[in-house]
Amino acid sequence: MIKTEKIYGFLQSTQMEASQLRLLIENWFTLVRLSYQPTEYYYNQQEKKPYDFNEISRLLHNAPEEINTEIIVTDGQNESSIHVIQEAVLQRHLFTKDVFSTQKPVILSYFDETMQRDGLFGYLRSYDEYLMHNVERIEKRQNFQSIAEINALPKRKNFEQEIVIDCNQFSGYDVFYNGYTLTSCWRMYFSAFYAHIIPQVIITDAQQVEQVQVRDQGIVMVELYRDPFQWDHELNLSYQRLFRDQTGIDQLTWDNGVGILREPYIEYAFGDHLIQTIQYQNDRMQPTTKRNATHFVTRSFDLVNEEYQERRVKGYLNAQAYFPWIDQERLRMMDYIVLKPELTVDDGVEAYAFYIRNHLEIDYSEDRFKDYTACLQFYLPETALKELPIDGLKAAMPDVHFGYLHRTRKYTWVNLKKDGKKLRVYFMNTQKLVEQQLFTNQE
Repeated sequence: MIKTEKIYGFLQSTQMEASQLRLLIENWFTLVRLSYQPTEYYYNQQEKKPYDFNEISRLLHNAPEEINTEIIVTDGQNESSIHVIQEAVLQRHLFTKDVFSTQKPVILSYFDETMQRDGLFGYLRSYDEYLMHNVERIEKRQNFQSIAEINALPKRKNFEQEIVIDCNQFSGYDVFYNGYTLTSCWRMYFSAFYAHIIPQVIITDAQQVEQVQVRDQGIVMVELYRDPFQWDHELNLSYQRLFRDQTGIDQLTWDNGVGILREPYIEYAFGDHLIQTIQYQNDRMQPTTKRNATHFVTRSFDLVNEEYQERRVKGYLNAQAYFPWIDQERLRMMDYIVLKPELTVDDGVEAYAFYIRNHLEIDYSEDRFKDYTACLQFYLPETALKELPIDGLKAAMPDVHFGYLHRTRKYTWVNLKKDGKKLRVYFMNTQKLVEQQLFTNQE
């Protein structure tokens, strides 16, 4: 990989009053002038112009009055942008290693104070790490990776059916959930607003991080390791992955149609103003995957009444941990997965196999449901239902016995067996999730 050796910073603000907005813009401009001397600027995606201090000052002064305005300044190596949109601000900074090393106390102080005053989310990270984990288009990756390196990366299709890199599989991929930015990188700042999706204790209890600090205004700062420029050291990459797994970012959202195909370290359930979580730990109280867990931390957060309950249990998972919906009349226990196989390069074969194994090869401690049929239901677009890759799935799972494939007007289903364990798999139209209550299927 060809490296830039730069630091990338991002700050996302809350909506502000005009006076707060002007102060934030002034502080942004001050940080730029303290860090480097710009030579060019861009205004609202127009052609670049020679840097003019007075003109930039005028544009920044008028920015709070505009609905949508963006200014970028650069010296050819360092670059800073500020985007004012609907009384909120997005700002990005790109600093060379020399500038960051020289101005590190100033930059860190700026991020700390900006987050505590008006921040929603922020981070600082190696720009090379950001590129490695977030650039999807193959032609853009050729600027910093060889063809051999690119060929070894996971692929997917986008909505235009173009082959791109599946960045969902990377530990530093930025995803967006209900207006919130979610990622894992060198230094991160989470505002109190994040409690609406990831309760603060989930972040502050994260293990194997360099430091976690709770600042004023409920800001949580997490630093994963000491040196951001050593992001690609194996141990630091493992810390980055573990933080992502512990906070469950990839359990909340993904954009590749099938998910990350990794076992969860934590799972979420959302109700009306209620968040429930279960975290999985081993005998040493360390984070682990669901299937390997022997200790379980369950938490309940009432966001309205601000009530918090926590319970720690040692034991083994029962059947309902994998099949949460029970149909007592038909003696069935069920789970479901919503997929978009058209975004995969293998018609979803790897995803089908992953979810099937996660329901077929499991052990659970309870005999209560021994007479129940275990069912896994895949909800798919109609086009995917017409071209199910059953032959490809059989080839990918030679140790699993496939029964006769049943096709009806409403869905397709097949019985699977392995080592005495059984699973019935349904392939159903996603539209049924809207047209009827979940899991009231008729054979």
